[in-house]
Amino acid sequence: MNTFPTLLKREFWEHKGGMLWAPVIVGGIMGVFAAGSMIFGATMARENMVNVNGLKVTSLGDVIPADKYAEVGAAMSFSYLPALLPFLAILSFVVLFYALGSLYDDRRDRSLLFWKSMPVSDTASVLAKLTSILLVTPTISLALGSIFGFGLVMMSAVTAAILGANLFGAVLTTSNLYVMPLGILSMVPVYALWAFPSVAWFMLVSAWAKRAPFLWAAGVPVLAGIILSWGEAMFKAGLPHEWFWENIIGRLFGSLVPGVFLLFGDTGDLERQAQLIDANGPQAFELGPWVMAAYQTLGAPTVWIGVALGVAMIALAIRLRRWREDAA
Repeated sequence: MNTFPTLLKREFWEHKGGMLWAPVIVGGIMGVFAAGSMIFGATMARENMVNVNGLKVTSLGDVIPADKYAEVGAAMSFSYLPALLPFLAILSFVVLFYALGSLYDDRRDRSLLFWKSMPVSDTASVLAKLTSILLVTPTISLALGSIFGFGLVMMSAVTAAILGANLFGAVLTTSNLYVMPLGILSMVPVYALWAFPSVAWFMLVSAWAKRAPFLWAAGVPVLAGIILSWGEAMFKAGLPHEWFWENIIGRLFGSLVPGVFLLFGDTGDLERQAQLIDANGPQAFELGPWVMAAYQTLGAPTVWIGVALGVAMIALAIRLRRWREDAA
């Protein structure tokens, strides 16, 4: 009963660099720059070098009326989202190369022979890798991003306090400060379903390729798209080259980027949210419509067609791992 959790621990130990240390390092670098920027801004204000509407500002109390503190605190809680962007970018690359090396590396370094000597099935091994890629890695990355976002909000409140505006009460009583991390993590299952066919394809190639799995995984579909486009340009035969680039190539790589799935749903509520933010500032942001829009994308038939294809590719990857023991 403890086999699968143990396999997940093994995946974490073997890929701790990408799953944990990469986002930690990114967060640390961003934290240093953020702290430096805030210290620099506070110093500039203290030295009468900051101007607002032509007036020199040494205290935020001169700029922010007391009755606006709640709005400013709500706007500061919005810092979670821009703080997440670098973590999402790192996550996309980690998932891509983790999937590509998941089954290839075992054969390349011959550790596959050791793991096959253990009482663990190929199915359990592959499914543990798949779970680690689609669920564990995004959860760790988004959790670290949320922690960094919270730290950034607190750093902003400290800077404001140094400049004469105590915004801690306004920030700590803002519901978004506590709800936003939960809402962000709630999108992990949606990301997993959208990214599943792409990850399954990369794992299938990882189980099959003897050399350079990235070139096979990316090169074959891209070359097929180029041939389709060339054939359509030469013969005008009505080849679906545009559909292929959008739904195969675009989906293959785009699905690995968290949040891209929102482009495939009803964006009406999101556009209204954007208009509210433009009109009233970041304090008008609400996460609820974004979470709802994310889950509404699961109603698209293409999601479940992709899931079905992903199941087939994972089944083939398990079979290849069972029989393909030769070194890469």
